[in-house]
Amino acid sequence: MKQHASAYPAKPRTFIDYHRRVERVVDVILVNPAQPFTVKDLAAHAGFSEFHFHRVFKAIAGESVAQCIIRLRLEAAASALVYQQKTPLTQIALECGFSDSAHLSKAFRKAHGCSPTQFRKDHPNGFRIRRIGKAITKAPDYPDDMNVNVDIQTMPERTLASLRLLGPYTHEGITDLYAELGQWYQSSLRRPLPDETVSITWSDPSLAVEDTLRLDACYAVPAGTKGSDRVVMRYLEGGRTACLCASLAASETHRISELWDVFLGHWLPQLSIEPADRPAYEVYRTNTDMSGFDITLCLPLKDAHTEPHHD
Repeated sequence: MKQHASAYPAKPRTFIDYHRRVERVVDVILVNPAQPFTVKDLAAHAGFSEFHFHRVFKAIAGESVAQCIIRLRLEAAASALVYQQKTPLTQIALECGFSDSAHLSKAFRKAHGCSPTQFRKDHPNGFRIRRIGKAITKAPDYPDDMNVNVDIQTMPERTLASLRLLGPYTHEGITDLYAELGQWYQSSLRRPLPDETVSITWSDPSLAVEDTLRLDACYAVPAGTKGSDRVVMRYLEGGRTACLCASLAASETHRISELWDVFLGHWLPQLSIEPADRPAYEVYRTNTDMSGFDITLCLPLKDAHTEPHHD
């Protein structure tokens, strides 16, 4: 993976700020684990864009929002089982955010290998459940070859011809989608395919159910181009954008998700920037010998003068 120089120094204070904002969400869950939390509410507590909240939270915390909620509810249940010996299991389940005792038992056994009843009976010493630390002062350790750098660019606005993939992000499915889009492009515009493709991922595969994933495969086209029954025209807003560039071998497509983790969990806090409420996207350029490709991860940003300040 190729490394790129950057003019942006590390900013440990802003990294700590992002962790504090994640911890703010954790504290909200801890105070009332039974509350039916919404993404909108939790994102507002953290001061993050609702659009990018899931991915930023996972990159910073090392677990998804849903995993964090379940873990904290299980921690509350474990504590109640030990220190409230006479409280019925059903009451503990409801007070800790589970629909009933069966729901709690299933989640507890899956996470810890025993039933809540057995855990209460054994009351083991030194029983510990992972917690997010309260005093994180440095970025997570990433492999050396993930030490890519980021710059902030002004990206052009684009008109995109797009086809949507619904379901798993498989290599075959995406390849077939671009093949169909390419046929339409060449027959409609009477020109060779462009060197670049654009991919807009509306769903994070680590967080959403596979069957509900959505991805738009796109080619840039002249403004005013007409679509078809299948091909939809989309406007991609330009402007201030954080861009991570890397070169990958053809066999390294699986590392794209790792790049996003580095981008959102390491670089985003260091640069002290705020994502805009617009989708992130990826720009691809395949090598002439087809041995690999260059990828740019693009994260639209709020204008500098509109970015909030967080204590």
